[in-house]
Amino acid sequence: MYTVLVELLGVEVDPVLVGIVAIMLGFVFALYLMLRRTVTGFQEGMQESRGRK
Repeated sequence: MYTVLVELLGVEVDPVLVGIVAIMLGFVFALYLMLRRTVTGFQEGMQESRGRK
């Protein structure tokens, strides 16, 4: 079977592997943004509830 390799910075890499790594990094970044938004919303809710008392 013939595999297509792309040379990147002097190293041959498989485009499928690059795609898988890009998808994994995108998933981790989306997870980070979701967790950051959750924690920020929780902190704002706690501050808002303290101001009402």
